[in-house]
Amino acid sequence: MTHISPTLEKLHDKLGSCTRCTFCKWVPEVRSQDFAEICPSVQQGKFFSHTAGGKLIAAYALLHNRVEYTPDFIQNVYSCSMCGGCDTSCKTLLADFVEPLDSLYALRQKVTADGHAPEPLREMLDHLRTVGNARGLPAAMRGEWFAGLNLKQTKSRQAPVVFHVGDVAFDREEWPFIRHIASELQRRDVDFVIGGVDEPDSGGLAYDIGDQNLAADLAQQTAEWLGKSGAGTLIVYSDDAFSAFRNIYPRLGVSLGNINVIHIAQWLAENPLTVAAGQKRDTVTYHDSCRLGRLGEERHPWEGETVMAYNSIPMRVPEGELYLGVNGVYDEPRQLLRAVDAEIVEMERIREFAFCCGAGGGGKQASPDFARAAARNRLQEAESTGAEFLVTSCTACSSHMKEVAQEAGSSIRVYGLVEYLHARQTASAPDASHKAGE
Repeated sequence: MTHISPTLEKLHDKLGSCTRCTFCKWVPEVRSQDFAEICPSVQQGKFFSHTAGGKLIAAYALLHNRVEYTPDFIQNVYSCSMCGGCDTSCKTLLADFVEPLDSLYALRQKVTADGHAPEPLREMLDHLRTVGNARGLPAAMRGEWFAGLNLKQTKSRQAPVVFHVGDVAFDREEWPFIRHIASELQRRDVDFVIGGVDEPDSGGLAYDIGDQNLAADLAQQTAEWLGKSGAGTLIVYSDDAFSAFRNIYPRLGVSLGNINVIHIAQWLAENPLTVAAGQKRDTVTYHDSCRLGRLGEERHPWEGETVMAYNSIPMRVPEGELYLGVNGVYDEPRQLLRAVDAEIVEMERIREFAFCCGAGGGGKQASPDFARAAARNRLQEAESTGAEFLVTSCTACSSHMKEVAQEAGSSIRVYGLVEYLHARQTASAPDASHKAGE
């Protein structure tokens, strides 16, 4: 297997190409001073060193032995959710001149290889190696969510569709909603199987943390498992897994062949749920998760070389695609909300320019204060719309923002997308656990 993710050494010229313009800090279309940043790292840290540009300077200095690993250096590298906001903003202005996200991936790869990843993240990597999930939970727990349901598994038969659950299988609070989707698939006569305990970790988190070898191993296990399933379609529940399949695997040179990867929101958009009669119309704002949005954009492998034009301008030969995050999954979740009679009021930062809540990429485990600050900022933006509900497709985002909303005494109710759709379909009233201070 060929690993095609560039190392920090291969990105040396990209690191030196950063113009220090700080465009990686801001949304390209600023609507207000309160919600101008696209980078949660600098929103908390304030100084330039916390921007992608600042981290690229640190990476350049590391390559030239001008800096050493210190606690502050490590903290800066990992006070980041690897959300890709910096990459989208930078490329909107400078195309692929700098490649911030590739550089951050490569920086974490070097830090991890040198043995300096934060202890909580090293433990997560160890858990992935030993029990197949970053939480260190028994592998058998992947098979508990569907107890009592008559679901077929990949170990017993092939099917044209695989329903992929991901690490949401370990979230007991999410089980009713996964079960609801499985029941909907059955009700609509979809011939599908699930992985259960045989479903491997997608490898996306390992890649984010910086262990690309482990990520590649997990990706290859997943590809082989799916290859034996006979499936032509993969319906994915988890935003993290969806991003891994479409955005990370091409970086690793791992292919899922001709399998069509779709998110559950995309499937539901073609097979919408109905709203129960007699419910009032809700006012909802939607949070575009990074990994369904800009990092849900499908990448295609590129192999070539970078040459200097006019002795100063680096150019890729052959020319590669420019990934701006515009081809993520944005319309379908909104379509689903409208289908259950929700009125959507948008935040200022949406779609490919959405602000990350801080839940992903290992940032929450390595730097909890960073993650809470990001969520507070996003909750404030949601509150500014006047919406009653904040809905997001990502279960990690919804769980994280529920926690922070309760800490902050926020008035807005946070729901996962499938959770909210389930509530509207079954006419189950929003309960107090979704609202802070109650």
